[in-house]
Amino acid sequence: MADDSLAFPWARDYDADQLAAFIEDLWGAASGDNTRATLDAIERVIAERAPGDNHSPRCPLTPRQIDVLTELASGETCASAGENLGVSVHTIKTITADVVARLHARSTTHACTIAVHYGWLTGHRVPPPAPLPRRRGPVANAGRHAERAAQLRKTPGVEAVVGDYGSRNTAYRAARQIPRGGFSAYEPAGDFQARAYLTKGSRWVVAARYVGTPTTAERAAS
Repeated sequence: MADDSLAFPWARDYDADQLAAFIEDLWGAASGDNTRATLDAIERVIAERAPGDNHSPRCPLTPRQIDVLTELASGETCASAGENLGVSVHTIKTITADVVARLHARSTTHACTIAVHYGWLTGHRVPPPAPLPRRRGPVANAGRHAERAAQLRKTPGVEAVVGDYGSRNTAYRAARQIPRGGFSAYEPAGDFQARAYLTKGSRWVVAARYVGTPTTAERAAS
């Protein structure tokens, strides 16, 4: 609960540097003559620093802390943020811990939310959502797998994407079925290897390779 007897209760939340700057501004404003102009100067300093109902509180973060939080709010990891800013992962983690403490946040995500809410982050990037893969019917899926399996048989050992999927579960399910010959295009079991993975574009895909022994017809076709 705020103490109504304090003239500047909001200044109690300042760190040492912010408090020193506020007091120096007050001293500077009060250094004039004992006139209304000096009083007006003091009033301006207080008005500029005091949080109000109509504007956001002053940002308590340093420019470097803003840079780090901007990277994290843009979806970067500590490693990629360090690469973008030219500092080590350890430095990013140290600065992030300071930001979380300074904002009284519960986590890095909470700190980002606070900073975005008050408009302290103006350079964060919001990437567009990845497009959903086009849905295909059973006939189209079967035709696609038959075509890609035939291509893989012509280049044994070479991995290629055979399908994209809307979720991790469906991608992993397809990757398990292919080596088992679960799709007729990949029969018999054991002729193909497959794996599911998430692309940089946030799409789940399945890649496969032919590891069986090519038939005489397949060798001739290749």
